[in-house]
Amino acid sequence: MRVVIETMLNIEGNRGSSRGEFFVRDRDFKDDPNFTVAVVAYEWIQQQWRESGCRDMIVEMVTWNEENDITEVVKQVQPVVEDDLPF
Repeated sequence: MRVVIETMLNIEGNRGSSRGEFFVRDRDFKDDPNFTVAVVAYEWIQQQWRESGCRDMIVEMVTWNEENDITEVVKQVQPVVEDDLPF
């Protein structure tokens, strides 16, 4: 399924918005649409953060399809780090 994600970010006092179209898995979307889109939005925001030189960033607003506000859900998404250390 396609969704349009829009972000409003504040990077060291400079506010800017971005919009992009992304694909999400249909099965995951049916189970929990907001969380599924939030994971994709989180990954995209991380990409924007790296492109900005890893400067201080505040996520002000994240919406999908112009009507669903998922800002708080995106702020709660945490990356999963696999612990495969031998000890």
